[in-house]
Amino acid sequence: MDNLNYVFFEEFKRLDRLCGELYGEQRGISKYIDDMRNVPRYDCRNISGWDADLEQLVRLRHIRNNLAHTEGAFQEEMCIEKDIDWLKEFHRRVLSQSDPLAMLHQYLKAKQQMAGGKKHKQNQRGQNDITNWKIGEIDEDKSTEKGIYWVVALLVMLAAVLSAALGIVMLFA
Repeated sequence: MDNLNYVFFEEFKRLDRLCGELYGEQRGISKYIDDMRNVPRYDCRNISGWDADLEQLVRLRHIRNNLAHTEGAFQEEMCIEKDIDWLKEFHRRVLSQSDPLAMLHQYLKAKQQMAGGKKHKQNQRGQNDITNWKIGEIDEDKSTEKGIYWVVALLVMLAAVLSAALGIVMLFA
């Protein structure tokens, strides 16, 4: 392919559309980036590759914006083949729920289940007094609840998109 910029631009639009469908709005990748930035550091540090993915999404969005808004940008080399490959791989990861926000959801769910088991054991021993809790655990529980609601909504939207896609495939089969 003669100009990688065109291929890059199309792959970026493809990923942006997918994220937009999941969020139910047009600014898909920007919303994804905003959500990543809003995750508390103590949660995202447990997700492998979080910072690298966030940095790459921001960098690639910047390239896309330059291509879209700078006159003559498509004639200059703005991206490389690795950028296109990364966009394709990230698209695959979103579909397979192995992207950073999906991984965060899985982590928070497991963390909540573990915390639920501990609280249940404390209740059995009669040690459920709130004065025994650490303040950090209380704050963490609140952020976990917010994160879980967001991720559940994301998963419901993903299920709807996949269901619609399957319906279309079945229609043409």
